Amino acid sequence: DRLLSLVRAASEARLRCRRRLSRASPGSSGCHFVDLQSTLKLLLDVHGFQVFCCPIFNADPHPGNLLALPDGRIGLIDMGQCVAFEPADKVVFARLIVLLAAPQSPEVDASIVDTMVSLGVKTEKSDATFLAFLPRLVFCKITREMVKDQQWRALMRRDKIIEQPVALFMAMRVGNLLRWFGLQLFENVSIADFWKPWAQRHLREAGSCGEGEGSV
Repeated sequence: DRLLSLVRAASEARLRCRRRLSRASPGSSGCHFVDLQSTLKLLLDVHGFQVFCCPIFNADPHPGNLLALPDGRIGLIDMGQCVAFEPADKVVFARLIVLLAAPQSPEVDASIVDTMVSLGVKTEKSDATFLAFLPRLVFCKITREMVKDQQWRALMRRDKIIEQPVALFMAMRVGNLLRWFGLQLFENVSIADFWKPWAQRHLREAGSCGEGEGSV
């Protein structure tokens, strides 16, 4: 089972990190302890800032492109996969993130579907259930309902994307990479929750706030 394999691999990786830290003598080499949970939250925040507040964002934040510097800072390297949203698309994507951070309901799911379509996402069957689920799978916490009886797999088989903006695809890549980094630390994070303040800020600055969109 893939989920069990992931949990097993994450446990082993975490134990290896703990062993290495226990062998190190704090202060002997002038190095600082790196709190991986805090680092994860910082990375989530930084990439939300990049997506909504910078002209381009780095779409390749895998662990090999992160440096733990001796003074405790985190270095981001290899910006070879940077991409930019079109201004109008960035506004719509900001609305999508705000919707994903809201409590789930049929009304919210319907708005998510409309927003995905507004972003230019096209699928073979235009399946609304698929369009509502896909961004939740990428940007929200993994729930018990998603993994029960392989529910996520059944939902993903309902339809297939045939067209989408490159920037949206790369933003989803960022979400997936940060999600798996979190799972390796046993942190089930919601990308949408971390990016929501930046999305709301962008909507305010763009003058495109709907009711409740601009309040943090």
